[in-house]
Amino acid sequence: MLYVSFACRLVVVAVMALAAVAKLRSPGTFAASLEGLDFVPARLRRPLVVLVPAAELLIALLLALPATVTAGFLAATLFCCGLTAVPILVVARGKKVKCACFGASEVPMSGWHIARNAVLLAAAGLGSFVALALGDGVPADVPGIALAVVAAGVLTTLIVFVDDIAALFQSPVAAGDLGR
Repeated sequence: MLYVSFACRLVVVAVMALAAVAKLRSPGTFAASLEGLDFVPARLRRPLVVLVPAAELLIALLLALPATVTAGFLAATLFCCGLTAVPILVVARGKKVKCACFGASEVPMSGWHIARNAVLLAAAGLGSFVALALGDGVPADVPGIALAVVAAGVLTTLIVFVDDIAALFQSPVAAGDLGR
């Protein structure tokens, strides 16, 4: 189970760090995406532009340091609950809000974003469970570590590029609609 926890740890660290860097690189894009969230009070949107990437970086840091892995997983689990609630509320209300989690995107939030965040929540939750039950040690077997790193890389890629993956499953534009 330590290998699973290690893979979860790598996924959450990578996703949180990539999301934070994207938001910090383009705070205006992230701020614009928050404007569409009518369930977030207007007075909180501006502070969230700073607080969300700060929380993501803090979680990545907590998970990177051996002494704070359990705290990092628990913080990630709570944070991911909120991250999963956002697209659920957006989709349930029928809003067309663009997701700026990993930079500028023209794709509005959908079930794909809910699934992506649920997978991240599952990784954080599973990591929390293992850390609480077995401790937060790092496995020592090189082949197991290599497999955990590869699995984490694949899962991180799927999470970060969910918009591109979702586009593969959308129906193509009808030939007659191209000129309109």
